[in-house]
Amino acid sequence: MINQICDKIIDDIDFEKRSQTVSYLNIYNYQILRKTPKIIEKIDYFTLDGIMLLLFIQIFMGKRFNRMAPDFSSYFAEFFGYLERNNKRVVFIGGSENDMSSFIKTVKENYPQMNIIDTYNGFDLDEDHVINGLISKEVDCTIVGMGTPKQESFIVKARKKGYEGSSFCCGAFMSQTANKGRDYFPSYINRLHLRWAYRIYKEPKLFKRYSINYPKGLSLLFLDRYFK
Repeated sequence: MINQICDKIIDDIDFEKRSQTVSYLNIYNYQILRKTPKIIEKIDYFTLDGIMLLLFIQIFMGKRFNRMAPDFSSYFAEFFGYLERNNKRVVFIGGSENDMSSFIKTVKENYPQMNIIDTYNGFDLDEDHVINGLISKEVDCTIVGMGTPKQESFIVKARKKGYEGSSFCCGAFMSQTANKGRDYFPSYINRLHLRWAYRIYKEPKLFKRYSINYPKGLSLLFLDRYFK
């Protein structure tokens, strides 16, 4: 599956392009996405989030990409500025009600003129109702953080039902920003590509993901690269 996904990986997003579906790829969510080939087929682009996956693709597939994670340590800082400057109609979906409230407060502090049309928490979402609203309100951009594969499934469904705006998946970005603030990673952590270590330090519950699930993900990448 990594061979098919690799054809969709980009590190230069055209923010002005209408009706694009964009998700991200790291070693953890690759293990989930590889089980949903029909969803992968419908996603236009993937960006790479995580130094280990970048290195795997560079070493074993001979392709070089830059890290483009859906957060403020990467391209979202520029992206949100673009949305604000161009008065794009934006909807955010994800996290709990409290997370969303705190997240929007942070967004407004940094992008006070952003044209936010609606917000929805990511739990018990009435997808059809929300999608109908995206269409009727002519929303330009929907940013969805509900975890893989729920978020990818939603943006694919929205397009199928007639939504013509752009959709971006962002995983736990909204909840993380709500609880940790805009600048979650110190600048030196970003420079040294030690985000994984910093996340374990700040969120010890993630130790299992990095110590067990990441080696498993690397094994599956090798399997998919050379034997499928």
